[in-house]
Amino acid sequence: MRSLIMKGAVLFLWAGILFNAGAQQKLYDTAHMPIVDMHTHLNGPDEYRQCVRTMDEWGGTLSITLNRNDTALVAYARDSLQGRILMAGRGLRFSPREVERMKEVGLVGLKSHLRYHTLASQLREDQIKKMGELGFPFIALHVADPPEDHYYNENFMKAQQDAERVIHNNPQTNFIMAHGFYLTNRDADIDTLRKFFDRNPNLYVDIVCSKWWDAPRPSYNKLRRLLIDYKDRFLFGTDFKVTRHAPAFRFLREKLETAKPLTFGMNGGPGPGLALPLDVLNHIYYWNAARIIPGVRQALEKLGYEISDRPPAAQPVKPDLTYDPAPVRVLIHEEAASPDADGFKVQIDLSAYDRSLPGRLEIMDYKKKKVKTLYKGMLGGKRSLEWDFTNDAGEKIKPGFYRLWLILEENKSVESNFTVE
Repeated sequence: MRSLIMKGAVLFLWAGILFNAGAQQKLYDTAHMPIVDMHTHLNGPDEYRQCVRTMDEWGGTLSITLNRNDTALVAYARDSLQGRILMAGRGLRFSPREVERMKEVGLVGLKSHLRYHTLASQLREDQIKKMGELGFPFIALHVADPPEDHYYNENFMKAQQDAERVIHNNPQTNFIMAHGFYLTNRDADIDTLRKFFDRNPNLYVDIVCSKWWDAPRPSYNKLRRLLIDYKDRFLFGTDFKVTRHAPAFRFLREKLETAKPLTFGMNGGPGPGLALPLDVLNHIYYWNAARIIPGVRQALEKLGYEISDRPPAAQPVKPDLTYDPAPVRVLIHEEAASPDADGFKVQIDLSAYDRSLPGRLEIMDYKKKKVKTLYKGMLGGKRSLEWDFTNDAGEKIKPGFYRLWLILEENKSVESNFTVE
């Protein structure tokens, strides 16, 4: 395990950091820059140990996962894994005493899985106030993850507005919106998020955004400027289980640190990495988490890092990057089809990516149950496929809502919807 001491003045003095943002193509050395993954889903000691191995491989330092108040697991992670796995509670409504108990047993926050089904205004007021008194944040207020059938769902938008009102009315409590990058899928969404940030100094979001690649892509420079201007409001997270942790870690680091073209960029389709300045990366990777999530700073310090009370020294912001390719649809097909037609044609376009990848294309029903695997193998460039409206058993399917699901490297996913009439 690294034992290097991190001091604010040291953070930005190692050789090679003053890259031109438009030319940065390699990942930074993280020996002096811890990375806190505050959004993972791990189940038990075996997966905790595997997660630690993955973090060692890709520069990660701490991982925060969910726990149903299992004190034995909290103790195991603390005593056997050097505190590198921290845990948050999970649930919706708790009494003030239950909140106190969560913090007493070593949990670092609470995930409330609301989405668009349950409004944040239904949370208990005494629970929210107690969390603020204890410095115990909503580590994953789960309202930014959109519906499965359509991104711009009216209920989803209403859930954001309702959550913002709750956050504004409880300034003593910190709220981290899980899947926060879904709130940046359009230029208008970025404008709205800016207003939310300006109105609520206690609002934070994580950078998780793992699907909806067909949503309208925001202007690249506008998205990059958002992260620079509000660098103290974003936190790093992958949302992936341990079996998919390594490719997720690698992809997100490439997206944040480099300017290389990435086919599966957050916010829709091919585009460049964000090549963020180092002080922005340090805010997102560790400093914001150490500031607002209890236990993070102490865990980092036990690992040999010294975390300053002051933010990382600001680096000059490079001119906005000009590489901004036109949106490319990865899955190309008709929006509706008839089972009486000869077949349903699909084209996979990976020509913007720099290499072939192992993957598969599946047909899913509205319940996300697999109907048929159309292809499994290496994918690169353009490939045309055709579906005969049968399932894996050779039976004709019924009319209804269906989804194409392209999975690459067991991690990158592209979903696109259509109907069979």
